[in-house]
Amino acid sequence: MDAKQVFLDYADRYDRTNSKVELKIIHTLAVADVMKRLTDELKLTERQAYLAHLCAMFHDIGRFEQVMRYNTFLDHLSVNHAELGCEVLQQEKILGELTPKEQQMVLTAISNHNRFQIEKGLDEETLLLCKLIRDADKCDIFRVFACEDMVDTMGETESQVAQETISDVMMQSIREHRCVKKEERRTGLDIWVSFLAFFFDLYFPESVRLLAEKKYYRQPFDRVTFTNPGTAQRVEQVLDEVEKYIENVLKK
Repeated sequence: MDAKQVFLDYADRYDRTNSKVELKIIHTLAVADVMKRLTDELKLTERQAYLAHLCAMFHDIGRFEQVMRYNTFLDHLSVNHAELGCEVLQQEKILGELTPKEQQMVLTAISNHNRFQIEKGLDEETLLLCKLIRDADKCDIFRVFACEDMVDTMGETESQVAQETISDVMMQSIREHRCVKKEERRTGLDIWVSFLAFFFDLYFPESVRLLAEKKYYRQPFDRVTFTNPGTAQRVEQVLDEVEKYIENVLKK
């Protein structure tokens, strides 16, 4: 299967003049590029790399129906886009060329790509796919965060976030090098900082290396002037902690 063409043909059913639709097409192709870098670095077998490529191409296929039905990417205001994507893949029989086991592996990886943690009890091959798609997706989310329309992706403008604060809960999570659950976030700026915490949930050093090269993670923070001096100080503390973490990972 030419997964890229299958994906593009499916996406063409939707209104590509809608910025949200086009954003997800660009994101998917970028995730596939990141996935190629990761699978090459890990020297996976041709079949493993192919299944990983399918995960990349189809991980967000549910986003198109989500946008058409709800006009938002916010799952808590609409639907779990990963679960919807698995429904689409099954209804459209897109994975029909795979063995039943391979189909389940890909669907499991896609259904886990946006969870707080990977579900327990998976076999080694499926777990690898889960880790790969979670890393590849997070790597491009930093680009989306830095380069795409903030209202489309976050629901708030930069000028709104500039007036907000970072909660104590979010600061503690950064110090402890852990992600926080969505319901723990208190402000729009907390959401921004929660993306930086993605670094602590990356599985492969190559993912960290790629993000260190691009430095997308800094760009939104560097271009905003935070109105509260205490907030500005906290932002610098967060960035400093993240960059120390990056440095330590890449030293190993």
